[in-house]
Amino acid sequence: MPQPTTSESASPSDNAAPEAAEPPRPAGAPADDPEPSSGRFPPDSPRRQDAADFAVELSFTLDTTDTVPPAAGWLESHLAQAIRLSGVTAGSLSVTVIDDPTMIALHAEHCDDPMPTDVLTFDLADHPAPQPGDVVTQIDGDVVICRDEAERQAAVRGHDSRVELLLYAVHGLMHLLGEDDLDDAHYQRMHQREDRLLTQMGFGPVFHGPPSTPSTPATRGDA
Repeated sequence: MPQPTTSESASPSDNAAPEAAEPPRPAGAPADDPEPSSGRFPPDSPRRQDAADFAVELSFTLDTTDTVPPAAGWLESHLAQAIRLSGVTAGSLSVTVIDDPTMIALHAEHCDDPMPTDVLTFDLADHPAPQPGDVVTQIDGDVVICRDEAERQAAVRGHDSRVELLLYAVHGLMHLLGEDDLDDAHYQRMHQREDRLLTQMGFGPVFHGPPSTPSTPATRGDA
């Protein structure tokens, strides 16, 4: 099994660990547990494509309590839109929402870091990993995102927790598309691409959005 590669996480908080990972899915990762709550793109996807030109199997598992307002249903619907707008037309993506204890265990196991983080990306593709700037039309991966970290960040940023979760899912998608954030130039490129996509979807620049209070540092931490 290939060793995990590390990257910077999507969250800006001091509570989050500075690194997340994108290894192939290990045995016992949360996406292997409950059956996904949805299969192919949901029927209420805001920008649904015809099956003829969009064949991405998108699944969603809520392995913890839901956010308020609910992420279930909403998150996979908007992530389907993000995938389509990214130019991906084939493959599969599984997204699992977990809590702090589960994320801490996974982060320790795969990144040797026993701290909470916001997102882990597992690239399951059987071809060489894409590089920044590559055109990618097929993805195969699992993304694991942390509800507790999303709630902490949403409280600081002044938006719903499920919007923060969407940012984390999009961050994982960016890794599967070949983006990385291992140096400053790639970090800026990756998060600008996330914000352009989220702005196109009507959410604005979620990553670079200002905090809700003047006393909160405006810059996000490692993502």
